Amino acid sequence: MTRKYFCLFILLYCAALLNAQGNLNEKLSKTYIYNLKENDSVTYYQCRVVKAALSINDGTTTVNTKEQALTITEKFVIKKLNGKLSVKNYVSSLTIFPNRKFSGLKLREKPYWNFLFKSEKVLDDNESSYLQGLQIIGKETTEYDFAITKYTTNQLIIKKKKDFEQLLLKEDVVISKSLKLQ
Repeated sequence: MTRKYFCLFILLYCAALLNAQGNLNEKLSKTYIYNLKENDSVTYYQCRVVKAALSINDGTTTVNTKEQALTITEKFVIKKLNGKLSVKNYVSSLTIFPNRKFSGLKLREKPYWNFLFKSEKVLDDNESSYLQGLQIIGKETTEYDFAITKYTTNQLIIKKKKDFEQLLLKEDVVISKSLKLQ
């Protein structure tokens, strides 16, 4: 009798694993990166809050500040070329916290956000899966979450042409660090 229950347990466990794998594959198939066509791109914008002291030097004077909360906004353009995904990383100028401009990214990027090119690389399968996973695990925002505030200190906007999602991320997720773009 025990062997019968053990076999039933194994059978149910395997069925649960297959069902979970099916759900994961279904979720991945709905991500923007999964559905990229050749020469197509998707843009990820990440805005996160850091605590830092600044040192500013204008050539004659150096000014040091106390530690303060600042927002860092990065842009990642993921493009599919020759069947491979590559990413270009851009960084915007620092913004004193809170950052109310970030929610505007869902509409249109503005030139005064000053994104500067930082680095570029070809993504391996694990890195592209990581980016897809962020779209899956991110929590959808409400209209109250759009600006970067003390309650929403790490956000991601994913844009593909006119489609976009704005998501809340866990505190410690830093895309540029995870992809070794720093």
